[in-house]
Amino acid sequence: MTKALLRPYQVAEWLGMSISWVYGNKHRIGFVQIGSAVRFERSAVERYAESCKRGPQPEERETWESQSDTGKKGTGGWSRKRTTVNDINDRLRGIERGSGRRESTQRSARQS
Repeated sequence: MTKALLRPYQVAEWLGMSISWVYGNKHRIGFVQIGSAVRFERSAVERYAESCKRGPQPEERETWESQSDTGKKGTGGWSRKRTTVNDINDRLRGIERGSGRRESTQRSARQS
């Protein structure tokens, strides 16, 4: 019994991506190279697609973590507060009113 190997264009159609994307990500997916031909096992493509699944988490609907929140957690009592949607909205309202960081940096630039 022989396993049928998929060609790159078949993987591209299956994943809804371009053929060049499939070639560029073949190491992430897992591939078989026979001579110069690149082929994919169906099970490897399924595993890759499964590993890419993301879903909303109930606690993530209201809390978003900023990429700048990289403080170490649980070391010496020091941890940074996570940025929430409300924090972002407050900052945006401050900028609209003219009391944001942008305003203060413009003032300091004028004084120089």
